[in-house]
Amino acid sequence: MNNILIKNGMVVSPDGVKKQDVLLRDGKVAALGDAAAFAGCDGAEVVDAAGCHVFPGLIEPHMHIKAPLGGITDIMDFDSAAKCAAFGGITTFMDFSSTLPGMALKDAVRDRLEEMKDNVLDYSVHCKVVNLVSKESMTALMDAEMALQQAAPADKAAAQAKVERAQAVVDGEVQSHLDEIPQMIADGIPTFKLFMTYRKANVMIDDVYMLQVLAAARDAGGRCGFHAECNAIAEYNEELFCRNNTLRWEDFPRCKPAVCEEEAVRRVLYYAEMLKAPIYFFHISTKGAVEAIREAKKRGVDVIAETCSHYLTLTQEKNAGEDGILYLMSPPLRSQENQDALWEGLVDGTLSLVTSDNCSFPRWMKEESLDRGADGKVVQDFTKVISGVSGIEERFGLMLHEVGRHKGFTLEKVAEVLCENPAKVFGCYPRKGCLQVGSDADVTVVNLNDNSYKLTLDNLHYPVYGQDGVGKAGLEYAVYGDHVAGGRVVHTIRRGEFLVRDGKYQGEDGVPAASAGVRLIRKLH
Repeated sequence: MNNILIKNGMVVSPDGVKKQDVLLRDGKVAALGDAAAFAGCDGAEVVDAAGCHVFPGLIEPHMHIKAPLGGITDIMDFDSAAKCAAFGGITTFMDFSSTLPGMALKDAVRDRLEEMKDNVLDYSVHCKVVNLVSKESMTALMDAEMALQQAAPADKAAAQAKVERAQAVVDGEVQSHLDEIPQMIADGIPTFKLFMTYRKANVMIDDVYMLQVLAAARDAGGRCGFHAECNAIAEYNEELFCRNNTLRWEDFPRCKPAVCEEEAVRRVLYYAEMLKAPIYFFHISTKGAVEAIREAKKRGVDVIAETCSHYLTLTQEKNAGEDGILYLMSPPLRSQENQDALWEGLVDGTLSLVTSDNCSFPRWMKEESLDRGADGKVVQDFTKVISGVSGIEERFGLMLHEVGRHKGFTLEKVAEVLCENPAKVFGCYPRKGCLQVGSDADVTVVNLNDNSYKLTLDNLHYPVYGQDGVGKAGLEYAVYGDHVAGGRVVHTIRRGEFLVRDGKYQGEDGVPAASAGVRLIRKLH
């Protein structure tokens, strides 16, 4: 591992931007300031960062790689994701366990960590908690209860005994999952994701079980995060829209309107306030949700929330027309009024992070389940389309482009919401997320003057449809193709090893790759 001296750059932190040299030694930050005063930098490789800005390595805490959605997985593996992430200045990323109903949490986490272990970024996993009871066990209980209601008097005792046995199975499954939560936290997985929708997929967690998980995580030092959409509103509207045949791409935001998110957010806030439990919200997209979170913070609720780069830079007008299919995601894109509220919430601290929620699918995969008309065009039906967009590489450039375009959104704020806050929120600060003596030598050097290129496929590093070795497992489009980046990453360094060097990915064209990333053992403070 080489020692590296980064000279003449402008170091960015939430506290300010100032010219500093940075010495990296043995995978750690060894010194900051004037290199003339550094001890032990003889022989260090010098990286001249003149004209560039030096950020801590970015953290991506919300992405989906090889995530099974309706039996379909996205196109990327963790190696290709790590490459895109590195060009997006990221040195640490976090995914989610692919927990299935009835599956032990530890098994789901183990499987996901195994998939991630050989990539070059440092990594961790959030534990996804779905319905605590298997469909089979719940069906057996419901059948037993129905049989009890219909039983003849002479058969009541036997029917009651059957109900009690079925209930014991359900209770056992619930308790088994609850017992795993403290062990997950002790093993360095202190964050959990719960879904308030997708009932038909048996992913949504019942509110009673939600309260139990919240309490269990609270007692063991964990934090529950939520995909907050009201299932009742979403299901009611979907059935209504199907009856009325209003299933165009542009209809999707109306199917999951702003109140769908706001109701779910407010409900969880009340639960958290009652239980005094810490909570987190993924992908906040609406003005009402921002206002609810701001109010709850004032009441003392321990709530942290993120928004995503797509909600900050795209609006629901993107869903119009044939290409609207490319911009389907859950929650949906929103109006300009909602986007303005997100920026206000980000600047005033109501929202603490910006993530990508990366989940990339080729167009052909999004269209695969759709019917086609006589003209060969797809028949628009958003209920049959897998949702998700890219962003793991684009997020940094998008946010840099927005600096100065929103009052209070500065380079310092970029470092706060992409570097420091993710590390603090998810239990890896100050090892990650900052440039302090003793922190991991995770550094991103970016040239803000190289800010005229668009985020098109040929300027990005995703697998591209039709490329040699890629075939159909690549993207044919770029969702941010008409957006200009606010800078270009020159170097990405993870624990003192180059991942991107002079704009080139290490491990290609005969250049040795960096060593594998390490799993983070996280602990919340």
